[in-house]
Amino acid sequence: MATPHAQDRPDDDVPIPRWRYVAAVLAALLLVGGGIIWIAQPESTDCAENVKKIEAAGSTRCVGLTDGRYAFTDDLRLVYGLIEKENRRVTAEAAERDGRPYVSIVYLMGMKPGKGDSNTTESVRHEVEGAYTAQYEVNHGRGHGQTPQIKLLLGDTGDQKAQRDFTLDRIKARRGPDRIVAAAGLGTSLTGTNAMISKLNDLDIAAFGSVITADELEKNDGLVRVAAPNADEAAAAVQFLTKKHGKDKVLIVQDANKNDLYTKTLASRFAALLPKNRLAAPEPMQYDSSKSQLATYFNNQMPNLCLDPPGVVYFAGRGRDLPDFLAPLANRRCKSAREITVLSGDDASQAAQAEGFGDVKQALRNGNIRLLFTGLAHPGAWARAPQAFDKNAIVPFQAGGTFTRTFKDDTLDDGQAIMGYDAVLTAVTTIRKSVHLENSHQEIERDAVLQMLRTINGANAVPGASGWISLQNNGSPERKAIPIIEIDSAGTTRSISVSASTGKPYASE
Repeated sequence: MATPHAQDRPDDDVPIPRWRYVAAVLAALLLVGGGIIWIAQPESTDCAENVKKIEAAGSTRCVGLTDGRYAFTDDLRLVYGLIEKENRRVTAEAAERDGRPYVSIVYLMGMKPGKGDSNTTESVRHEVEGAYTAQYEVNHGRGHGQTPQIKLLLGDTGDQKAQRDFTLDRIKARRGPDRIVAAAGLGTSLTGTNAMISKLNDLDIAAFGSVITADELEKNDGLVRVAAPNADEAAAAVQFLTKKHGKDKVLIVQDANKNDLYTKTLASRFAALLPKNRLAAPEPMQYDSSKSQLATYFNNQMPNLCLDPPGVVYFAGRGRDLPDFLAPLANRRCKSAREITVLSGDDASQAAQAEGFGDVKQALRNGNIRLLFTGLAHPGAWARAPQAFDKNAIVPFQAGGTFTRTFKDDTLDDGQAIMGYDAVLTAVTTIRKSVHLENSHQEIERDAVLQMLRTINGANAVPGASGWISLQNNGSPERKAIPIIEIDSAGTTRSISVSASTGKPYASE
């Protein structure tokens, strides 16, 4: 009796066709090697919607555009969550009958500081917290108009061109669906900043810089800034020194890093304004932050400094380089002869959060050194020169205000939150001026926002928390308030004066 299905088995004497051997081998390879084939496939580079892992010049990171659902670093999760919540509310209200329409502002910067970056993790977080504070204030009827509401998108530009380009491409792709009409923040004054702003201009997206100060950026027609440019910082420094150190010789220490627009113009502007008879040397003490052995270089320069000790050193470099300069300065042979005042630009605000700040404090304790810098914003300036600030503008940062209530464990001392707030507030002011009074529900055109950039002056000046923002035709604020800030040996900061390019800050008439 035949076994079941015996007829289905090939007869042992019947030759098996060659193709069946090939098929069997292929099947075995697919079964056994399936895992190998799967592993060999490229790993997905998607981090989230509109966020992708981009590798460039040895730097690999997730960059792109998010509404807050994806946090580029763990440090940003809290503030990103708050932004996402507000964005969802704005979108839901706009979908209701007679709901207020919205547009989007992208807060754009390197969200994860890398090695050698002038920003720190804390300063980035503070800046985004300030941006959220502005979004919340303008959306909830705090005296800044009503329509349109504002969604705040977050763009990480990374630290390489390919990463920045990807994020800009995402903004281009989403500018219609997300109604993107402006970008704010924009990072620090580096050569890549210029290219990024030019790309935004090409997309008809107005750009509102928060802490960028390089004078060269004034060539971009679609850019306005809430921070005083380097020329004004340098002028304010000269004004302060004329009043407080009128007889002291001044030595300029200059960073010659060609890729840093901030340091490139800071020293030259200062030198052009300071009377030549005040200079302690005909040329600056010049270093290059892109090269190594800074501390050794400065240590070798100290004997020259002691030949004719200056009363003031104007340090035209980044805050991250201050420890390398101050430690040898504190050990100079002539330190007992007299105190030296080191005056730097606004980037010195980052020194308190950067690696090596312990060395800065030790130098201030033991080196007969006083450290000052021209800041972009500081809460102590509000009491030091109340006439330079609108009293309502600082409410979000005072007791019970949106910032202090929401981010009660964070500080305002580095000025980043105040500047992030003012950048978004100025963008919103410009956007809302683009709305026709007769039709507040119209779609806002991007070029209409660009058209309104030059109206933010005089009677239309923005009452910023960092001071009045009255924009000139070059996009820079007129006579912006510039606090002179001291960092003491305990690491605390205080405003000791408020200056401006002409000595007197802009005040609303």
